[in-house]
Amino acid sequence: MSRVWKTQVIALTLALTLVLMGTHIIIKFTKFTVATELPSSCTRNKMMSQLKVIQPGSLVERTENVNCIQARLSGMKFPICIYPAATDIYISRVLLNGNYFDGYAVSRFLLALKRDRRLQFVDIGANIGVYSLPAARVTQVLAVEPNWRSMARLARAVHFGSVNSNITLVQNAVSNVCTKYNVGVDSTNQGHAFLMPVNATRCITTLAGNPCNVLSQTTTVLLNDLLPLMRSTAALLKVDVEGHEINVFTESSAGQFFDQVDVHLVYMEWAFCKKQSPPIVQRLLNFFYSRNYTVCDLLNYTLRQHYRDWPENVIFKKLTYTNDYF
Repeated sequence: MSRVWKTQVIALTLALTLVLMGTHIIIKFTKFTVATELPSSCTRNKMMSQLKVIQPGSLVERTENVNCIQARLSGMKFPICIYPAATDIYISRVLLNGNYFDGYAVSRFLLALKRDRRLQFVDIGANIGVYSLPAARVTQVLAVEPNWRSMARLARAVHFGSVNSNITLVQNAVSNVCTKYNVGVDSTNQGHAFLMPVNATRCITTLAGNPCNVLSQTTTVLLNDLLPLMRSTAALLKVDVEGHEINVFTESSAGQFFDQVDVHLVYMEWAFCKKQSPPIVQRLLNFFYSRNYTVCDLLNYTLRQHYRDWPENVIFKKLTYTNDYF
């Protein structure tokens, strides 16, 4: 019995050793596989939500009626869903009066997109779709907007206008970090929606010093995280994120996007950017200068003065395409 018992113990010990060795190998292999497949982006943080892609036909507006009107631009007619004029004194009021907000700039974009059908239009800070809705009738569009009230209007207009197949809607904010922010908004200018400081729960004034309200939280993603949603390797970008542009374009958050997508130009709101500290502004400028971009105004004049004297909107344009667009 003693020999049998010893034999069984040895056999059991050997079996356990092999099992443990095998388990150890499997665990190491699994960890290695996962690590190599994860991109260098917000998806590394498993606690963060992924991209919030909205299906236009399935989005239900929250406790408010949405007014949609017919807009006209560049020979096109399409629905756009607006706010009451009293709570959106710029964009919605202009549209209600029969005019088109930023009509000149949008028309220039449409001409550029028609010249080169390979170009996808990427709209960071899409609001109610002043740029995205007409662009979706010309090319593929990727529209990103963190304000759920504006996204509800954009999604409804996409559905009513039957351009679902031409546009991808994402309800996130784009930044250089992966976290959650409360969104503040000007009580009379819904286009001025901005990310509040981390952990801030009250909104006292906007960046322009006006009264503001607090909207529900949004999750930030990187520009790199939008790559799986791109339908082309060439694009035009419009970025209007109320001063947060300086955080959108950093090497770690946007470098991969620019490496994989040939971005011909970036149309950017500059009014709040130029008020940032010089090192932060220079970091943003270096991101583009190192990639062979120059800076122009909407009339295609190169801006040679100090960046504090640039107009409210500027165009970062690849030198390769200086004479082709705008």
